Amino acid sequence: MKMIAKWILLTGILGVILTGCGTSDDNNDGTNGAASSEDIEQVEQNENAATNNNGADENQNDETGLEEENTEDASPRNPEQNIKYQVNGETKEETAVLKESDNQNYSLYVLPEYELTAEEPNKDSLYLSEDGQVFMRIEILPTDMQWDTIVENTKAQLAAVNEEVETVDVPSEDFFKDSIAMKSSTDEDIVTAYIIKNGEQPFKFTIFSKKDSDYSDAFLQMGKTIKAGKTN
Repeated sequence: MKMIAKWILLTGILGVILTGCGTSDDNNDGTNGAASSEDIEQVEQNENAATNNNGADENQNDETGLEEENTEDASPRNPEQNIKYQVNGETKEETAVLKESDNQNYSLYVLPEYELTAEEPNKDSLYLSEDGQVFMRIEILPTDMQWDTIVENTKAQLAAVNEEVETVDVPSEDFFKDSIAMKSSTDEDIVTAYIIKNGEQPFKFTIFSKKDSDYSDAFLQMGKTIKAGKTN
């Protein structure tokens, strides 16, 4: 297909450019079935930012820091939570079940008919059970990420789908404070990326949906229930 060939050519060129700029290269292949996700994955492999260890506050003694850490870790999450969302303009509400990633350090609530699975190191896929090409890629970003670099790389990834990359509004909720969202589309597909600049733990969501069957809001509503750390 001409579109797939175009994506492969564009991502190959972008990979060379981004590698030359000093970003590290990850040679793992994506495992999800959507053609557009495979092409974008080639560009994402150049996106890794440097990470540093976050030290504890030197003004606090070790005992106090340990008590605070244990209190935070001990905070339980309910096993279920109701989530309201829209699919193709229809509002629904269902009970979502708390799931913990086997691949990354977080948990979130997952609606019925969706599955959470590891895609590759540092990337998970939350997908529609009946159609694996409709999914959201979840990535934990380093807390000291180079924000401008992440944004530019995300634009490059979306440009592999369509050269016209739009900036879209993010929800007016604290979870999305200071975040950025962009999207691109074809005649059939919509790809939307959210870079969540959360102070405690930044995330990146990339949602792959379809124009005639848009599940984007369902993924976003599940995504905002993410909490870093284990549930127990």
